[in-house]
Amino acid sequence: MKILPLKIGHYRFAPAFWPSLVFLAVFPSLLGLGFWQMQRAGEKQDLIERRAASEWAVPLQLRPGAQLSSEDRYRPAVVRGSYVAGQQWLLDNRLWHGQPGYHVFSQFRMLDEGRPSLLINRGWISVGASRANLPRLPLPETAVELHGRLDSPASVGLVLGDVPLASPADRVLVPALDIAALASARGMDLLPYALVIDAGQPGGLQYDWSPIPSMGPEKHLGYAVQWFGLAIALLIIYVGVNSRRDHGDGEQGAGV
Repeated sequence: MKILPLKIGHYRFAPAFWPSLVFLAVFPSLLGLGFWQMQRAGEKQDLIERRAASEWAVPLQLRPGAQLSSEDRYRPAVVRGSYVAGQQWLLDNRLWHGQPGYHVFSQFRMLDEGRPSLLINRGWISVGASRANLPRLPLPETAVELHGRLDSPASVGLVLGDVPLASPADRVLVPALDIAALASARGMDLLPYALVIDAGQPGGLQYDWSPIPSMGPEKHLGYAVQWFGLAIALLIIYVGVNSRRDHGDGEQGAGV
């Protein structure tokens, strides 16, 4: 089955139906992937600039009833209060220097606050000998002052299965951690960002926070170039294979 030929100068473009259908499915997909990578590069660049700007921001004093916006992400902050030992969440699949481990999130009650209102990212801890035995995570029992930066829990990409946010266990292993979903599942009123405490803070573990994303914008731009290159190569092959020189003797170019 052929598509009606198109004559351009001394050449006749006469592609077959099925190769054309495949081309029309694949070519836009390649372009879409290229533009998506360019968008991701812009997002990563914006992320780096926002994190850099936060270095000069005045630390935010967190108090009960504080209202945070997206502009407060990465901002340095200070909070006074006490850890709540009832429950902690271990975010799985966190690597530190190639070693598997967890990011540990603990509840925190601000001064004069009757219930936990903040999650503290205490840092990284090793998996240990077995995932079947979660590490013990003792907490300071007295009031403390913590310094750190506001941020969302690390993204872990595709998550398969349910995340046990409603579990009442004292240590909950989770493949992903969404603060709003956790607050809803456990009936808590949490600030939208966790406080990633600085190294050496009370209750802190191995500090594991970087102002630079692991995959920078230049890598996304490199991937975009690859997708666009594949799209151009596919277009050249499609046009070249389905084009024949018109000799003026009625011969039509053969399609693939």
